[in-house]
Amino acid sequence: MQKKICIITQSHLCRNPRVLKEATTLATAGYDVHILTGIISEDLYRQDLLAIGSFANIKLQLISNVSASTLNSFTDKLLSKIGRVLVRNFKIENSLALGYGAMRYYNKAKAAKANLYICHQELATYIGTRLLNEGYKVAFDFEDWYSEDLLPEARAERPISLLQRIEAIALNKGSCCITTSNALANQLSKVYLCPQPKVIYNVFPSPGFIHNKIKKFSTPLKLFWFSQTIGPGRGLEQFINVLSTLKTGIELHLLGNITTDYREILTTLMPTQYGLYFHPLVDENQLAAKIAGFDIGLALELDTPPSRNYTITNKFFQYIQSGLPVIASETEGQDEAFDKFKPGFKLAQQPSAQQINELDRWLSNPVELQLAQQQAIEAAAFYNWENESKKLLQLVNNALGE
Repeated sequence: MQKKICIITQSHLCRNPRVLKEATTLATAGYDVHILTGIISEDLYRQDLLAIGSFANIKLQLISNVSASTLNSFTDKLLSKIGRVLVRNFKIENSLALGYGAMRYYNKAKAAKANLYICHQELATYIGTRLLNEGYKVAFDFEDWYSEDLLPEARAERPISLLQRIEAIALNKGSCCITTSNALANQLSKVYLCPQPKVIYNVFPSPGFIHNKIKKFSTPLKLFWFSQTIGPGRGLEQFINVLSTLKTGIELHLLGNITTDYREILTTLMPTQYGLYFHPLVDENQLAAKIAGFDIGLALELDTPPSRNYTITNKFFQYIQSGLPVIASETEGQDEAFDKFKPGFKLAQQPSAQQINELDRWLSNPVELQLAQQQAIEAAAFYNWENESKKLLQLVNNALGE
């Protein structure tokens, strides 16, 4: 009999490639995959359905849909707001503050009658700990360190103690725990005195068009950074400050949604001798080809909060898999990914004048750039979903006792 795996998440599949890769890999391996999730956009939901459309054994069940004008949507928004107000104003920690539809997820999860549940993100982790108490087999995927994931101003509405409590339960009692880097796995193990979670990197399937052809770099060099949202706290302002002392000609290209105010801030900060260009979001299946059209990828990240310090930004992996050398911010997580192949230049959080000069020399040296590109291609042969998916399947087999 085909075994059922229920994946619990709270975000769009097209905006969370980790969940999507997991679901399609398990479906390809013959499992019946049931996904519980919520949506905030009908357009993104259509992309979700397209992403899993060829898999008859993947079922997507919506627990919340706040894009709709319905009583459920109104209620979900109201309860979520109440939950956050209770945390912020009265220090009453509760699961309502973790996401929409919190009260329905548990019942729908139990009704799925799965052989194994895999929980992603904060609300799903809470649901998973409740399922554990009922004797279900539950695995947890720590995409981030949830209780240490936000900047101080955003933590006021977060039930931090609740998150810490469910993290401790999940890490010590889950059938299997997975995370995104050895750096984060080590830290979680130390803090929660738990077995070290297994590591599955946030990598992607090899795009197929990358080969060993020497790249011809542009003049000026086209530096590229992307995210769903272009905003503060991501290292962009700090990097633009570094650019102000460089002599090498560059263009800075940013892809993602951006507010008018923040666009004006970046435009004002940018040295006038360099070009600053903004690009709209593209579909996930077009991103690798888009990245490949630039010269160097920017894996910028601050070392605060702790979650960002210990994780590895998806960007790093997507750049190397599109054949780009990388300028990577120095964090515990990115050191782990970068140091194995050194596919570019690693930049300190507070770079010295000497290091900025070294960066300038590196950017102006075509031989060094071509060497970094070759090292990026070598890194991509190691960091890819073809390799990581085998680890996932083995972990799921072990959790199911197969």
